[in-house]
Amino acid sequence: MATRHVGQVRELQVRSADGTLLHVEVRGPEDGPTVVLAHCWATSLASWGPVVRELDPSLRVVLYDQRGHGRSQTPITRAGYGAEKLAEDLCAVLEAAVPEGRKAVVAGHSMGGMTVMAAGAHPVFQDRAAAVLLTNTGCTQLPKRSTAIPLPGPLGTLGSKVFLKAPLPLGPSNPVTTALLRPMIMGRESDPRMVRLCMRMVHACAPVPRGAWGGVMTTLEVEESTRQISAPTVVLVGTEDKLTPPWHAHHIGSLLKDCREVREIPGAGHMGPLEYPRTLSELLGNLAAEHLGARSKAA
Repeated sequence: MATRHVGQVRELQVRSADGTLLHVEVRGPEDGPTVVLAHCWATSLASWGPVVRELDPSLRVVLYDQRGHGRSQTPITRAGYGAEKLAEDLCAVLEAAVPEGRKAVVAGHSMGGMTVMAAGAHPVFQDRAAAVLLTNTGCTQLPKRSTAIPLPGPLGTLGSKVFLKAPLPLGPSNPVTTALLRPMIMGRESDPRMVRLCMRMVHACAPVPRGAWGGVMTTLEVEESTRQISAPTVVLVGTEDKLTPPWHAHHIGSLLKDCREVREIPGAGHMGPLEYPRTLSELLGNLAAEHLGARSKAA
């Protein structure tokens, strides 16, 4: 594991089970209670930036780029993609960045949430996760339940599959592409600055891994591993989330052993960390205070 310091950020290169190198960043005091954040499809760890800025500075925050995203290595073959690979990557990050004998609050957004659920049965996850936060995510029936493509019945399902799997360049971020993508991804009242940030990240994601991971999500089934998560868990979703509508949050809540809350955020779309970062930071702080002994930001 290679380590370097960039300002106040400690950067790690963590090798996953199959040898894939993952870019990991650690912020905050080394002895602080730890929060681990897994980001969504077609973005990077930067998507958690608005949440991190709201977190109490006493927390130690671990972020990483999912394989094929940001500064992490892109798999060379199809064997490098799959829910189990996501789970192995998260477990590698937990082993490298959460000291043995300590635990962390683990949070996942969209594909990051799928990562957390896929890891539910892994001993490393069960050993290191003190509490879990899942936002804007699903564990089954993703194309079937999506309303991102406004077509009826099977046509909408087919359209969602094509949208997820197509390894096509999305073109430069501009008003036209933003006007096409924003309604599928974000709520109508989203902060324009966050919309622009989202579009930059989506357009920066390489088409091939984006399409490959989209293909994984079209057939994703991680209900059984979700049932194995015993850590206290909160689940959030935007009422206008078209990619993972509220049905998913409530279904996940029904599978978990210890679901503390399923919360719908009025008017929000799919990009929780960009649309309601303060809510997420407050919940993460509360989970860290309750399960890791961190001080509450409100205190």
